[in-house]
Order: sequence, then C-alpha cells, then structure tokens
Amino acid sequence: MDDLIASSAARLFAEAASPEVIRRLTDHGSASALWADIQQSGFLDALVPEDQGGAGLSLPAVLPILLEAGRHAVPLPVGATIVARALAVRAGINCPEGPIAIASGSVRSDAVLSADVPGGAFADAVLVADGDRFRLLHSVHATASASGEGTFHRMAWRADAVAEAPLLAGVDLMTIGARLEAAEMAGAIETIFAMTLTYANDRSQFGRPIGKFQAVQQQLAVMTELVHAARAAADLAFPEDADITGSADLARIATAKIRIGEAAAQAAGIAHAVHGAIGMTQELNLHLFVERLRQGRLRYGSERLWSARLGQMALSQTGGTMLDFVRARIA
Repeated sequence: MDDLIASSAARLFAEAASPEVIRRLTDHGSASALWADIQQSGFLDALVPEDQGGAGLSLPAVLPILLEAGRHAVPLPVGATIVARALAVRAGINCPEGPIAIASGSVRSDAVLSADVPGGAFADAVLVADGDRFRLLHSVHATASASGEGTFHRMAWRADAVAEAPLLAGVDLMTIGARLEAAEMAGAIETIFAMTLTYANDRSQFGRPIGKFQAVQQQLAVMTELVHAARAAADLAFPEDADITGSADLARIATAKIRIGEAAAQAAGIAHAVHGAIGMTQELNLHLFVERLRQGRLRYGSERLWSARLGQMALSQTGGTMLDFVRARIA
C-alpha cells in the first residue's frame, strides 16, 4: 500500500507541481488548478474513515504524500488539510473543499483571536487554538498580513466570527504541525541533494567535473548522511501506532523536528557552496527548496524551542537514566 501511495503521489506532484507552477504560487499566483488536482487524487481524505467517504488509512500511510509534497516544494497546506479533515469528521463538523491551514500559535484578547498561519496565503480555513481547545475559522472572516516569511501569514478574527465558529476538543496543534512540517522538510532535503549531485557531475572546471574533486566529494558524502538522517527522523515521527493528535509521540516528534531542522541548515549550506554564485540566482530552482527549508525551520517551533521541550520531558521523568528515556520515548 505504501508503495502504491508513494508512486501515485510522485506522479501527481511531478505532473501538477512543476517548478514553474511553484514559482507562480510563491509570487502569489492562483492555486486553484493545483489544488483541484490534489483534491481529485483523493489524498486529502486519506485519514477520514471509510464510512465517512474517506480512505480510512493510518497516519503513517500519509508519510509518502508529505515527502513528495516536500520534494516538489509545494507551498499549499496539503498535510494540514489531510489532518484537519480527519479531525473535523471526528467532531462532526463540515469542512470546506479548499485548503485548510494549521495555526502556529495564537493569542486571544476580548476583541480578537490572532494567529501565525503557515500556508495562510492559500487557506480557505484555519485550525486555531482557542485556549485549551481549537476552532475551525474561515479565512474570509479574517484580516491578514504577510509576515515577511513567504506563505507565513498573520491572521486575526473578530470576536463575533470566533464565537460562531465550531469549537473542537483540545489537541496540540503545534505538535501536529511540527510532525507534518518535519516530513515535508525531509523531502525537500532529498531534492536539494539530487540537484547538487547533478550540478557537481555536470559542471566542469580544470578539465573535469567538479564532482571528481575530493573536497566536493566529501561535501556530497556529508549531504548523503544528512538525507538519510532526515528520512530516518521523519520515519521516527510516524510510528506504526501513531495517533493523529501526536500526544503519545511528542518526544519522537520533537526529535524529528530538531534533527531535520539541523540537517536542513547544513544541507542548504553545502548546496550553495557546491553551486557557487549561480545558486543565488532566481533562474535556478535551488532557491525554491532552500527557502522552503528556511520557512520550515521556523514553522511550528524552531530547533531551539523543541530542544527545550525535549529537555523538559527528559528532566521530568522519575528515575532512570537518559538512555532509559530514549529507549522508552524515542527509540
């Protein structure tokens, strides 16, 4: 089943999410055509039970979809919509057909509920934490402003719009978002490596491809390690018994977000070092993926935030060693 999903997702995004399409989206172009293709694939209802019209898959089964979205730098909230639809069905509420984003933190006052929303530029609705519960809020009722982080938007809803929105049982949206983001980042790291390897073999200097030079080969070897480390971390965040809320896998998700964030920073640096000045140009597709990774490190908590949370979890255990904690909560 996983191979079938992976091949279908690879074919979908290869055909519908070309670099030209992604460029238009990052320049605030329309996402309707790409979203229609994703909607038609049926992937968005992967976690919805079969008796509710979905595929009834487990959470680990959607990992290949997220990896492929990352490999093509898709800026739309694909993973967030998959999870949001499943949560909405659990709560017995109707979801919009369009993209649904997950807010990365929120602030509530008497007059307004505001939130930072990754993918908010394309979202028809947003899952936003409201105290210890969360609401599904429609974007049309929000005021939005770009935060300077690409598709990362600051959105705010007036109190009357919030009061009318469905209220769902509490889950940690930051944890859910971090798991999804980590998987997509792992996919983007793979693409950066593939682009760098191709360039190193094609670009010649001093009479031979630069990939033949030992210094470059060593850097490519490091990138290979980073690709495999990121993929292993993504797999860690999606264990076979994973629950959609992520509450039982918090330590694993924290570890994945930390490790993949670190790998993203290092892989991007090596990619630019190998490409040289051409890597900074708009004409080369490399910047699409480097920017995607930069945004991913900021979304749903940085490595620093998750390192602090992971450390608090380790220190709060009663008895045992650090190795015991790793064996029980991470391995």
